[in-house]
Amino acid sequence: MKLSRIITTLLSGLPVTLTLLVFSFIFAAAIGLGIAWLSLRNSAVCYNISRLYLGLVRGTPPLLMLLLAYYGLPKLFLLVGININDWSKLLFGIVGLSVGWSGYLSEAFRSAYLSVDQGQYEAALVVGMNPSDAFWRIIMPQTVLIALPNIENLVIGLVKATSLVYVIGLVDMYSSATDLSNQNQGVYQLEIFVVLALIYWMIVLAIEWVFRSIKKEYQYVTV
Repeated sequence: MKLSRIITTLLSGLPVTLTLLVFSFIFAAAIGLGIAWLSLRNSAVCYNISRLYLGLVRGTPPLLMLLLAYYGLPKLFLLVGININDWSKLLFGIVGLSVGWSGYLSEAFRSAYLSVDQGQYEAALVVGMNPSDAFWRIIMPQTVLIALPNIENLVIGLVKATSLVYVIGLVDMYSSATDLSNQNQGVYQLEIFVVLALIYWMIVLAIEWVFRSIKKEYQYVTV
């Protein structure tokens, strides 16, 4: 089998992989911020809700989370009279990955916020800065900078987790590689999966470059 055919076949699933990665991260980050906010409230109810959510999400394997999203959400929505059985498998994949990664991102945000010396915020208030400016100009820049390494690791983990969507019948790069291997009775299996590994590696290198650029630019702006 020609190398060009292997590459072309695997790259046919790249748009699905990248779509899963981008949208899952966006929604996971939004949910994670909300859960982090709840956990930082001076409220036992909010804290317990956030702890319960985190316990359930982080204790559920990503593969199982995808299956729960694909098979469980339609039944859940039917209880309130909404039929979502005609949703695209891509949407279910995004939901499963978003929920699965939201717990990890929440802890990354929360721990980064708690790592910033809150005395700086109090000092800013003492010198006359209003609470909103003190939070966004002093606390948040440091929080983001501290959280970036953990967020980078979680995004890289999410790249690898996108390969799990084969369980709901979604055709991404991994699924394309498996199908191509099966079509050739596994004769070129090693070549196919080596190429697949290299493609994933290049995606990870691109993510690392993006985060390095963000960190450099962010440090330059905040100095």
